[in-house]
Amino acid sequence: MSDSTVARRLAAGAGIGALTLAALSAWRVTQAPVPGARPPIAATPAREHFERGLDSLRADLDSLARHISDRDRAPSQHWFRLARRDYKRVEPLLADVAPTLAQQLNGPLPAESEDRPAGPLGAPAQFQIVEGAIFPGGASPGRDSVRATIGSMRASLEQFRPLTRYIDASPRVVLDAARLELARVTALGLAGFDSDLSGDAVVEAAASLDGMRALAFASRNGDPSWVRLDSALAAASAYLRTHPDFRSLDRLEFITDHVDPVGRSLAAARASLPDTLVPLRRFWRQRAATLFEEGAFDPSAYAPDFAPTSSPALVALGARLFAEPRLSGPGTRSCAFCHDPARSFTDGRPQAQALPGTHLNFPRRVPTLLNAAYQPTLFDDSRAASLESQAELVLASPAEMGGSAALGAERLAHDSSYREAFARAFVAPAEGAVTARAVRIALAAYVRSLSSLGSRFDLALRGERGVVTEEERRGFTLFMGKARCGTCHFLPLFNGTMPPDFVLSEPEIIGVPARAGEAHPRLDPDPGRAGVDHEPTHRAAFKVPTVRNASLIAPFMHNGAFATLEQVVDFYDRGGGAGAGERVPGQTLPERPLHLTRAEKDDLIAFLGSLTDSTVLRRSDALATIARR
Repeated sequence: MSDSTVARRLAAGAGIGALTLAALSAWRVTQAPVPGARPPIAATPAREHFERGLDSLRADLDSLARHISDRDRAPSQHWFRLARRDYKRVEPLLADVAPTLAQQLNGPLPAESEDRPAGPLGAPAQFQIVEGAIFPGGASPGRDSVRATIGSMRASLEQFRPLTRYIDASPRVVLDAARLELARVTALGLAGFDSDLSGDAVVEAAASLDGMRALAFASRNGDPSWVRLDSALAAASAYLRTHPDFRSLDRLEFITDHVDPVGRSLAAARASLPDTLVPLRRFWRQRAATLFEEGAFDPSAYAPDFAPTSSPALVALGARLFAEPRLSGPGTRSCAFCHDPARSFTDGRPQAQALPGTHLNFPRRVPTLLNAAYQPTLFDDSRAASLESQAELVLASPAEMGGSAALGAERLAHDSSYREAFARAFVAPAEGAVTARAVRIALAAYVRSLSSLGSRFDLALRGERGVVTEEERRGFTLFMGKARCGTCHFLPLFNGTMPPDFVLSEPEIIGVPARAGEAHPRLDPDPGRAGVDHEPTHRAAFKVPTVRNASLIAPFMHNGAFATLEQVVDFYDRGGGAGAGERVPGQTLPERPLHLTRAEKDDLIAFLGSLTDSTVLRRSDALATIARR
């Protein structure tokens, strides 16, 4: 987050608590002591521990407010650190039972929701506002504004505290909350996502593990799995406390030696309880122990309700349609014209080629379709909410395909081989099987099949650390540490979809130039997200793409401005567009240079190379063969 953004939110700090009051109002309505209202839930040791933690956090905030000083920051930094660590100890359950309150206190609020209207991107939450005011490098608006923010935090906790008697803190709830917190710590905490200036990300992650351990200990039963869970959490916390340096922490070692044992111990402890798990459709599958195991994610989770379960016949039909020029208006272009399987489903050009006689208002490069299923929104400006919607928008675009799904279906319905293929794929009579919706569904099913997390680095995250080089391993440490890449490209998908819920994918403003290499760079004129929602503060904001397979999909950025990964790394090292001298209103990327050495840049690029997914490429070649038949 930029210092200017922090300053804007600091100026409005006193009013932030209203968000939480609004979010909690529904609790008051449903839990009010009126005839027929649900009675409080019986207390458990875990809930009592949680309540004591909330009380301790409120006391820390009182002390922090008393010690705010414009001159001597040491006392306020001391009490800030105590408050943050107490927050981290209650975060596992708080984020589960009161997510809006947790996001308000510590983390970005959901973009353009009922709780946060459209506004500046990258806006910090309250802990981050205070942190920016009392640590070097942040904004300094004065102690009265900071105290107002702290007072708002305390008031929100005061409003929430009486409602804890309605919280279900049963062992099942505690373990599920701990599972989510483990993912939160690994993917966000250890990337410094919420601890930019204090430098305490690692010790705060240890505090989160301590909070998980205390909740689990209070919920334990006689099954040996709970003893193993306690031991695994203790070892993980101890490792972080003995390796507190944010820049040098070996995240790969921590994940394989500690995150994986904790995740599997959590799964075993959950299995020791009566199986009351209600099957839900979740992107991160409910029964997956960690973020890193094979099959942890459901590529169909973002599909619309009308999309059927995928099948080999449906994917094969989609592959055939992908190479079918009759889907375009002039009958001269297929999806594969731009998304060439031989080029990792890009075309290798800086900008897409429009159909003859047409033009694109703001030419953009062709993005890869590899792992497109792992994004809740599509296109650089996030204007599509599903792959089915994306297919229709591309088919209907005058400059891209110049047709529509309906036109394509009408043409293909006259082809008996297609009628039979649609009938097999949709298990329906051949007559009437070729429809516009069926075309979109089949194309989307094919694109979802281009999803696999089988790179060498995925194998390393699953315990085979020897498959990556020391250079690549150092690059991962840089990615999550000094280079700050992991604060936008989140583990393990390395895109902008935030764990552990994988619902929010907020665009970022980084100041991509219109053309690389200019002495006086100019911001690219593409409006980005603002071209969709017409929100001025979203101008030049774009979705965060995955960096998986980055070594295969040059050129880079939405407009193809950079031809090499070296140029991309140099751009971020300078502090984005603003750091290079551009005027970039609302830049969400910190403008401070990273000061990466040449060797560090080489290590970082080597790490990106370890994310190449050969499994997907082999499968895409096979599907391309099907499409050509």
